[in-house]
Amino acid sequence: MATPALRVAAALSVLCCAATAQGEGLRLISPTGNNTTQLVDSQGVVVHTWPGTNSVTVHLLDDGSLLRGAVEPTAGLNGATGRLERLSFDGALTWSMLVDSPSRAMHHDIEPMPNGNVLVFAWDRMDVSDAIAAGRDPALITGTRWEPDSILEIQPTGPATGTVVWEWHFRDHLIQDFDATKANFGVVGDHPELLDVNFPPVVVSNGDWNHCNGLDYDPVNDWIVLSARPQSEIYLIDHSTTTAEAAGHAGGLRGKGGDILWRWGNPEAYDAGTLFDRQLFFQHDPRFVEQGFPGAGNITLFNNSYTATQSAIFELELPVDGSGSPFVDQVTGRFGPAQPTWSYTDPAFFSEFVSSAQRLRNGNTLVCSGQQQWLFEVSPAGQVVWQYTWPGSAFLFQAHAVERRLWADRDTLSVSGGIVGFRHLSDTAYAGSSYLLLGALTGPGSSVLSNGVVLPLTIDPLTLAMAENPNFGLFVDTFAPVAANGSDASWMVLPGGVVPPWLVGLPLAFSRLLLDPSVAPIAASNPVVVTLAP
Repeated sequence: MATPALRVAAALSVLCCAATAQGEGLRLISPTGNNTTQLVDSQGVVVHTWPGTNSVTVHLLDDGSLLRGAVEPTAGLNGATGRLERLSFDGALTWSMLVDSPSRAMHHDIEPMPNGNVLVFAWDRMDVSDAIAAGRDPALITGTRWEPDSILEIQPTGPATGTVVWEWHFRDHLIQDFDATKANFGVVGDHPELLDVNFPPVVVSNGDWNHCNGLDYDPVNDWIVLSARPQSEIYLIDHSTTTAEAAGHAGGLRGKGGDILWRWGNPEAYDAGTLFDRQLFFQHDPRFVEQGFPGAGNITLFNNSYTATQSAIFELELPVDGSGSPFVDQVTGRFGPAQPTWSYTDPAFFSEFVSSAQRLRNGNTLVCSGQQQWLFEVSPAGQVVWQYTWPGSAFLFQAHAVERRLWADRDTLSVSGGIVGFRHLSDTAYAGSSYLLLGALTGPGSSVLSNGVVLPLTIDPLTLAMAENPNFGLFVDTFAPVAANGSDASWMVLPGGVVPPWLVGLPLAFSRLLLDPSVAPIAASNPVVVTLAP
């Protein structure tokens, strides 16, 4: 009789054209004031945590580390954070940078970038006199502070340091028709690329005029989307500018410097409509739909006060011209689209503040109704197919779907010897299953197994050897029952002198299979690559 491992090896050699199976889902949340960031599975079981300080927003990076905006004890305004932190998968603090000074203060959302930098919101700490000099109506501001928003791109440089390598400020892109003797005077309706410094016409007592609460980065077009709650608008700006160009009105790929490329939600804000044309109401969390997902390039958002008692999720398709740039409709004078491409609402669904929405690979949308501590996944047809209520009293600022199931604690391994640790997480719905870590010598690939599971490796001698001889030689704990909490670990232990130097540069790829009690593959993780180094 064939051993379980040999049956797996046989399955690896039988290919077919079945569809890719959907993997189990994990959800990343950081309840405000709770001090613990959590990964929750489809059963509502917490499968991994990161301890530490109170955080507003968190992101799980591809290497398994956690990036978060931590709240400083001196934080003042609602949503203030003040510190960027990065923690290893096991919770060790590896980077902690203060972004809080007399001139600026970090708050609300952060966004990791493909280049390793981080985008953050910051309030520019200014005086009321600066607002009045910019054309703000003195009757619309009290107190001593004026804190318009900015975006900083921070490059980590050391365990407690970082450098601002790019920045953009609302204060550089203003228009006003209140006082002809002050800066920025002009016709508001003629300049939708600028923000009216007197909109909305309400008194600001604490200086927090924009209260920006969400941002995302699109690496395909090199632009940023951001949300301003009081204006009830979202904006698109060009990141391809230099900092100097971002402060002006020319330069960058679109030739418009740091001016607003596109805005949506409240045409009254740029004199292109009235109160009745408004479609956003104190929204949060605009996100680009990822490439390869249904609706790629569109923007999803959480429309908090869609009605007085209901929230809504909107998906927007950006109207772009032949050059790929957004444009104003010449008939209406407004930025399109006229209506969302897709929306969802329900009488039971309402969060007046915080909250998020994210398109998933399967076409569904993950919703975090943060005031209700309620996560749910809704289909394109509006059917709730999964839901979970966090059993606490804190609010949830955002939630993030996590597709990764496998992480390596390093991406290079010296041929002179060393250890790579693999951490893998499984949905506890797979209790009674086993895991099998497999590798390939030629990097990631795609192999469809006999029951339709797609293994993201090109099957080669290493793959077969690890299937036929798990927990043998260089590899430790590569085949075992899934832990009760879904958290497991494996290791590759490489002695010196085993690998010839001419293999330096070889990309080894690994993926984890889940196996049912009959040892048939039922799900595969993402691949991770470990490159052999000198």
